[in-house]
Amino acid sequence: MSGIRKSVTYLLIVALFGIIIYQNPFCCTAVYSQETELKYIKQLGMKGIEKGRFAFPRSLAVDNPGNIYVGDTGNKRIQKFSPNGTFLTSWGSEGTGNGEFLGLHDVTVDPKGKYIYTVELKNHRVQKFNPNGMFITKWGFNGTGGRDFMRAPHQIAVNSLGNVYLTDSNANQILKFYDNGTFIGTLGSKGVGPGQFNTPHGIAIDANDNIYVTDMKNYRVQVFDSKDTFVRQWGSLGIGLGQFSETVPGIAIDTNNRVYVVDKINSQVHMFDNTGNYLSSWGSDGKGPQQLHKPEDIAVNNQGEDIYITDTRNSRVQILQVIE
Repeated sequence: MSGIRKSVTYLLIVALFGIIIYQNPFCCTAVYSQETELKYIKQLGMKGIEKGRFAFPRSLAVDNPGNIYVGDTGNKRIQKFSPNGTFLTSWGSEGTGNGEFLGLHDVTVDPKGKYIYTVELKNHRVQKFNPNGMFITKWGFNGTGGRDFMRAPHQIAVNSLGNVYLTDSNANQILKFYDNGTFIGTLGSKGVGPGQFNTPHGIAIDANDNIYVTDMKNYRVQVFDSKDTFVRQWGSLGIGLGQFSETVPGIAIDTNNRVYVVDKINSQVHMFDNTGNYLSSWGSDGKGPQQLHKPEDIAVNNQGEDIYITDTRNSRVQILQVIE
């Protein structure tokens, strides 16, 4: 009889555990997060003004061959590195002229790798360069609305057609342009409903031209399709699995449609699938080789292998890989 009782007890425990997993989504994601991990590889740069060093790097982007562009905000320049992290070139200085920067806030590369776009919060503008830093054009100025007005431009992304999307945090909308700076229209308005924003900041576009936006003070990610139509959202305020602080500035999507979100206040990176299911997190606050201090942006190389994070207050870029 004792053997039968043990078998029955075991079955009851298994059944109860199954019910707990079914009713608790965090239970399932915690198990899955152990299977999908972010592994530290190395860091790029350190604090300084020399070539290859940074002062509060706020943004970065990776082109098709894997070259890395870092928005070195404190040094008012863009620095370009090879895929293995070797310094290649830099451009920029403080000012309001062509190729100069004030409040350098973001850098991105178009999907074809032909152009580099930068965003300046203090100059209220976008600048466009070739991959070696040659200035091409610029647009934008401060104002309250209209075709070229940018109250608080933060991040920028480009779709496969070359259309440029820019988050304007104070205006609580996305500005849309052709690649020559001609204004197309806006997306969103202030609010808490689907398709509305409260301080949009990070923006990324996947291979199918779906648009992902970090809606910071609504504590969520919103997704729009290639026609700018709202599709879905996820997220809430907190420190639990898949929850966000008030500051989630950076977002990126890899070739496997995994979505990476930077949680600046919690000094973490969260990983989701493209429907919002939580997969994993990485990081803790600190200055160590596998810690972060107020990170701001994230990018993934074209192979979906390497993940780059601007560890802003530590004045470095950290490189991770997905381990499954």
